[in-house]
Amino acid sequence: MSNLKVLITTKNEEDNLPACLEAASFASEIWVVDSFSSDGTLDIARAFGATVMQREYSSPSEQKNWALDRMGEDWILILDADEIVTPELRVEIESVLASPKSDAYWIPRRNFFLGRKMDHAGWERDGIIRLIRGKGNRYGDALVHEKMECAGPVERLEHPLEHHTYRHWPDYLERMMRYSLSGGRQMHERGERSTILRVLFRPGARFTKMYFLQRGFLDGPHGFLLCFVSALQVGLKHAVHWGLDHRIGKWMKDD
Repeated sequence: MSNLKVLITTKNEEDNLPACLEAASFASEIWVVDSFSSDGTLDIARAFGATVMQREYSSPSEQKNWALDRMGEDWILILDADEIVTPELRVEIESVLASPKSDAYWIPRRNFFLGRKMDHAGWERDGIIRLIRGKGNRYGDALVHEKMECAGPVERLEHPLEHHTYRHWPDYLERMMRYSLSGGRQMHERGERSTILRVLFRPGARFTKMYFLQRGFLDGPHGFLLCFVSALQVGLKHAVHWGLDHRIGKWMKDD
């Protein structure tokens, strides 16, 4: 197998990181780029023998590109701390890297919401480019939901990452606010049009799509909650966008 490095960006991930690192231990190197965690994240990473660096966080794409620029031209598997490489995916990665057909690979994700695997609401089709050769592949500039920009064609892997997102309500609410604020700011900075009608009607459209059209109701109470809070996040994002366009309040509080 070609030399494989793993990149994980962290901020206070002591609950998630051990399982992520254990599943990624087949790699030749693990790099953890941390945004000054105040919990046990750094101790956990060092105990697993990871290369640990700390730097101030500005955006997910900027943070990861900074690390990619320093990791050379080896193969790199990019993970979030709440993602786990399944045994089947590990075997597939090792097989692919023995004779690669591309410099970038899309990996499906098996998503868990508050402890339950989600099979509907659009989450069952989730996937992301995460296995790349560290040359010519970088993230586009984005404050949220960064996307990999590849120099060549992208192949697809079959076996999924396990994504244990939002393990408890405080985790979800904190991320919802962060994504809503960053998403609204990103739309404002890109000059996208904001209207009060989008604030009013986009949440309902999102709920209808996820719960009824994408059959989120089949996931029971978890499905309803996922669709509801996803709709709420959409509403907050558009409200932030509209507020910034109309210069209502400040984007950041004063120190």
